[in-house]
Order: sequence, then structure tokens, then C-alpha cells
Amino acid sequence: MTDHGADAPAREGWELLVLSAPDEGALDQATLRLAAELEADPTRPLHEVAAELRARAAHPFRRILVARDHEDALTALRSRDPRRVLTARGVEGGRPVAFLFPGLGEQYPGMGRGLYRSSPVFRRELDRCAELLAGPLGVDLREVLFPPEAETPAPAAAGFDLRKMLGRGAAAQAPDPAAERLNHTELAQPIVFALEYALARHCMEWGVVPTALIGHSLGEYVAATVAGVFSLEDALDAVAARAAMIGELPAGAMLGLPFSDAEARPLLGAELAVGAVNSPTTCVASGPLDAIAALEARLTAEGAVTRRLPTTHAFHSPMMEPVAERLTERLGSTRLSPPRIPFVSNVTGTWIRDEEATDPSYWARHLCRTVRFAEGVKELAGDERTVLLEVGPGQTLGGFARQSGLVRQVILPSVRYRYDRQSDEAFLLTTLGKLWLTGVEVEWGSAAPATV
Repeated sequence: MTDHGADAPAREGWELLVLSAPDEGALDQATLRLAAELEADPTRPLHEVAAELRARAAHPFRRILVARDHEDALTALRSRDPRRVLTARGVEGGRPVAFLFPGLGEQYPGMGRGLYRSSPVFRRELDRCAELLAGPLGVDLREVLFPPEAETPAPAAAGFDLRKMLGRGAAAQAPDPAAERLNHTELAQPIVFALEYALARHCMEWGVVPTALIGHSLGEYVAATVAGVFSLEDALDAVAARAAMIGELPAGAMLGLPFSDAEARPLLGAELAVGAVNSPTTCVASGPLDAIAALEARLTAEGAVTRRLPTTHAFHSPMMEPVAERLTERLGSTRLSPPRIPFVSNVTGTWIRDEEATDPSYWARHLCRTVRFAEGVKELAGDERTVLLEVGPGQTLGGFARQSGLVRQVILPSVRYRYDRQSDEAFLLTTLGKLWLTGVEVEWGSAAPATV
């Protein structure tokens, strides 16, 4: 197998430092003591300092810092940079966590490479998926996901690469063969599934175990696998077969619309369908290429802001119906078990019933019907104490959740945006720290050493 960087030493040793105290004044004193200790003994390994801090009892007033070495930690502690030294009062008694699994649209070459290099759990699970998919895909998914030209962000970089994000400069405007390859349905769906599953297992190894789940489109297969409906082997077989079937269908397109479901439907005509209702004010039209192009041109002329999704087919529309029966037959020989963790259905927008999750025809309907995410995420987050963790590329689902009225909910991402120059490791460790800040119970022993 080609070396994907697993055996290469990590270019940085990111550590999560945690502090807590009964009140704000005591927390400030603890921060000063930590800075003094780091200054007094600059040769002590930072992971030892992090482990000692994690072993202390947790109090309501909490503070975190993700740092790569002594000097970095000391500089941040002295300056109290609010972008890095984060403080909050955690909810006592713990908080439930729900996982949100995205579908396609935000994937990019190189996503998760830093975690693959440094996290044994993430690497193990992604390797397992790659080996199981090697036959069905005819390619090592790691070659597609981690192409040599997709570089990891510089260790000290922060913020966004605005030139690339805005499409400026020769490099930003040049065609990206790696991204085009990754966007092919037959590869994109299994690869995004594998990444999200590996990331979920990584979070659960930290003790961040979800009490509920929701997936968007393909993401529901990840949710169902984490919930125990599918075994990993059966899920990968189903996802790869489903993607191959879709790949045989005529090309289609999907267009993001700034309208509610009710507002959008009269605009679509006979050829188009509402593929997804993502929030009370946004939905997606799905259907043939020419019909989507005509709708896009008409709405643009009227001043509406639309967004063409980076897909090759019209998911969740009648264009998927020719493969529905084949998919049902394929899953007819698959063992489907009742979910051990409750999850919300895209088809109904409410909690899935055991008889639905274990019915092969449900998964065919899931492919053809509208994704009712806006309803589903509100159902999922009925308890405001629940923290929503987006487990996959991008932060789109979190945005939809806020648009759906969940403004008081804590909503966190786990994977950086494509143009974010922060490292994968630092990004995810910061999210772990934010979970702890809010009161989520973390099994620090499973996260040691703190470097992911």
C-alpha cells in the first residue's frame, strides 16, 4: 500500500490544556500559575503538563488552550488571546451530544489528512474502510482522498486563505483534477461515508458518545451504522452499490434556493422536485440538467441568489426511481437491526421506527424522497441542553440548524473548511475543548496523550 503519511512523524504536537475552578477569580489564578510553571520548566514535555491538568477535578468555571509547544502556550496564556484562550461556565451534570452527519457537497482533497497522520483511531478506522472498499471501488480511497498535490496547511497558519476562497490567483482558478475526481458520485459517496465513520469512532473513543443522531442524505447511512442498523461491512457494501447504481443514471443537477418548501414548489414545474428542505427559508431543487439550468437563469434574472451544488446527479428526486427496486433487492439479503441509538429519519423528519430502519424498501424511499432535514433537526434538538456536533466536512448542517431556530443550541464543527489554514489536529482538539467547556463529559484517559 502507498504510504499516505501514517508513518511520518507529525509535524506538530498539538496539546489541549484544560483548567477549571469554582469561580472566575480562582480560574484566573490557576491560569497565572500555569504560565509560571511553563516558564520555570521549559524542558518539560507539554503532553505531561496536559495530562496532569486533565487529571484534576473539573469545576464549573473552565478554560482551554490548544498549543503546539511551550513557547506557543506561554505566549497565548500571557496575552489571554480570546481567539485561543477560551473560557466558559460548564453546565453541571453533563450534557447530551447529538451527531450530525453531512451528505455530499463540502468534501475536498486532503480533508482529514492531519488526523490520518496523527490519530491511531482515525487511521485505523479509515484504513479498515479502505480495505473493505478496495474491491467494490477498484481503487484505494486513500489515494483519492489524500492526493500528493493536496497539501496540509502550514503548522503555524491560522485564518482563511481568502485568495483561494474567492477564486483569485492562478492556482485558485486552475482546474483541480483531484477535486473533480473526488466529486464523482461512485467515489464521493463511499469516501465521505468512510471519513465520517472514522471521525465518529474517533470522537467516541474520547468518550463523546452520542445520545441521538441525524444524517443528511448519505449521512443517514453513517448514522444508521453508528446506531447499529448496519454492520460496517454491510454499510460499505450498500453505499458502494448505491453509488454505482446512481452512476449509471442520466446526469442531473441540484440547485440551492432561498425559499421555503411551500414557496419553492410552484416554481419547479413538472420536471423538478424539492430534493431537500434544509431550513424554513432554504431548500434544494433537483432534476434534469436543462430544467435546473432554466430555473437558475430565470431566478437569477429575477434577482434571487441561488447556488448550484457540486453534484453529478439529481439526488432525492424521481430521477432516482429507476434504481429503487434494485437497491431494495440488494438490501433484502442484508441484516438490518433495530437502532441502538435513536436517529431521525430524512424521509419523515421524525424519529425512525424500528420497522422502518429494518425495511429494505425504506432505504429506496430514502434515495428518492425529499430530505426533511429542517423538521428533523428540530426534532433532534428538543432539549436545549443537547450539543450538536457536526461530524464530517464543512459546517453546513450547523448553519441549517441555526436557520431552523436553534439559536440557543451549542453547535460545533469537527472538520475545518477547505480554505481554513488551521491544522486538522488543532481544529478537532479545539472542538473537544469546547465540548468540555460546555459541560460535556470527556473520557480523558481515552484521549491521552492529548495530541490527536
